[in-house]
Amino acid sequence: MADDTDITWIAPRGRAQHEVAMPGWRVALGRGLSMRCPACGEVSAFDGYLKVRRECSSCAAPLGRVPCDDAPIYLTLVIALHIVILLMVLADYDGGMSWVASLFIFVPLTLALILLMMRPIKGATLAIMLKVNLLRPAPRVVPSGNG
Repeated sequence: MADDTDITWIAPRGRAQHEVAMPGWRVALGRGLSMRCPACGEVSAFDGYLKVRRECSSCAAPLGRVPCDDAPIYLTLVIALHIVILLMVLADYDGGMSWVASLFIFVPLTLALILLMMRPIKGATLAIMLKVNLLRPAPRVVPSGNG
């Protein structure tokens, strides 16, 4: 039985047979934060707002096999809520702000921060996971028999 923990990615047959050439940590994280492919930086890593491409059209890196589903959401919430809570404490240090004013100021601010930070954080998470070669197993192709 094959060991599933030792998963390496080999480029498809139409391309050169080598593993994904990943840059250094700083470059990979920069590309991830800019929402580009962490391996080459040539194309966007996303098809939609949060949907990750199956593979990079430039370097064929298996972006869709990287399991970055829930971690970016939690990281975004932790960062955004720390910022908003700090701003709430600073804005209402004397206790004079009403709860209605807080509601109309900080709820939209929270939503805007979450929406603005979600894609870059998901791109950075994608870059980290691709850099450490944390990939889902490749789908197995079952040959169809004629019998």
